[in-house]
Parts: sequence; structure tokens; C-alpha cells
Amino acid sequence: MIGIVGGIGPLAGADLYKKIVEHTIARTDQDHLPVLLASLPGEIVDRTSYLLGKSNVNPAAGLGKVIRMLEAAGATLIGIACNTAHAPAIFNPMQEWLEAQESKVSIIHLIDQTIRVIEQAPLAPQRVGILSTTGAYHIRLYQAPLEQAGFEPVTLSFEQNEQWVHDAIFQIKASADTVPESVVFQLNTAIAELEAKGAQALILGCTEIGMIEKHLDFLGLPVFNPNTILARKLISLEDASKLKPQEVIAFQDSLG
Repeated sequence: MIGIVGGIGPLAGADLYKKIVEHTIARTDQDHLPVLLASLPGEIVDRTSYLLGKSNVNPAAGLGKVIRMLEAAGATLIGIACNTAHAPAIFNPMQEWLEAQESKVSIIHLIDQTIRVIEQAPLAPQRVGILSTTGAYHIRLYQAPLEQAGFEPVTLSFEQNEQWVHDAIFQIKASADTVPESVVFQLNTAIAELEAKGAQALILGCTEIGMIEKHLDFLGLPVFNPNTILARKLISLEDASKLKPQEVIAFQDSLG
């Protein structure tokens, strides 16, 4: 059974579940995969605040608690619907705690999986632009693994990322069912700046950005949405025969 750690933010977990459904081959309700979603936002403190030193409470403890709840309910494969939660300062202590608890779940690492997909792309870009929270930016969440894999990360200045991207992310978290025009403008401005700096592709390095990707202008650049990548990996591990081919997804998207 697939388990989703949600609540970080709440809509990100729902988005991951939605993508699992959309990428699953199914004709009836019963054909879909078993999935548990645990959205307990009060259990997991803000990831960026911890990474920037504004809080001394590590979100690792809350993440581990939610994962153990999912495991107790029958989940064996875990996806965490938050890029920033995969920062080593959070993810590694969480794993150590789970090992001490003798947890048996398999956790799919969102960042590692995204890098693998970029490496396997038919025309792998060399210069990859990153849109992320300030916390992820600060600790080089995507920059470091991209460099290790031989790619060149392209980023905004810290101030630009804070003003255009991080602020937009928290507007999305607060807006729930609407997409403010200010968010679209800010993110499109950031995308244009990354393209001007030479980005050949983009990573939507925060789940909230991926949730509104159809509203954004990517200027023809290839886009890697980690939540989509995570959804497809979870499906393939749970039951590979249920995974829709990428070309089917692309055709369905073209139909709107």
C-alpha cells in the first residue's frame, strides 16, 4: 500500500494523490491502487524556518511520527509531498529515528528520483533552472545533487528567489482554490529571469508550484515536476503494470 505524508502543505499531499490517480491505468474504481493519505499539518513544523535557523525544532520528528502512523495502518511505500522536507538536515535524522523504531517502510526520495529522471531524459539539459522555497535555496537542495550528476544549476539571486518564488509559494498555500494573478506574475517573472540566465529546463522545486503549472508560461522550456515524478515512481513500485505511458499523459494534457 502507498502512504502519502501530507499536510506540508495540505494541498500538496492531495496533489500527489491526484497525480497517482491520473497516472494509473484503471477502468473502474477497483482498478486503482490502495493509497493512504495522512495530512497532519500540526505535527510537522515549518521546514524553511528550521533550515534558516529561525526555529530549533526539527520537522524530522513530526515526519517520522506520521510515517509510523501510515505504516501501522498498512502502508509499505512512502512518498513525502514536500521538496524541502528532503533536505539532509531533516531527512537523515528522520530516517535514523525510523530505523531506531525498526520501521520497515520504503521511502522514495523525491530529490534523488527527480535527478534520475533528468539524467534519463532523451535530451538531458545541461543547465537546469530551479524554482524553490528560500529554505531549499539556502541549503542548495537541488543545486548540490545537480552538480554531482554533472549538470549546471541556474538560480535566481537570493533576493529574487525570496521576492518572486518563496512569496508566491506561500500565497498558493493560503489561496486554496484560487490562483492569484500576483502569483502567476511573480513566477513567470522568475521563469523569464532563469531563461535569460541560460536555463535549458526547469525544476518545479516546490509542490505548490507544480500544482499551478498549467497557469504558468515556461517559455517552451522542458519542465520537471517532482510531485509527478514521485507519483509515477510510487505507481511503478506498487504495480508497474498500472503505470500509464508518458505519451498517453502528454496526449491527455493536450486535450485539456
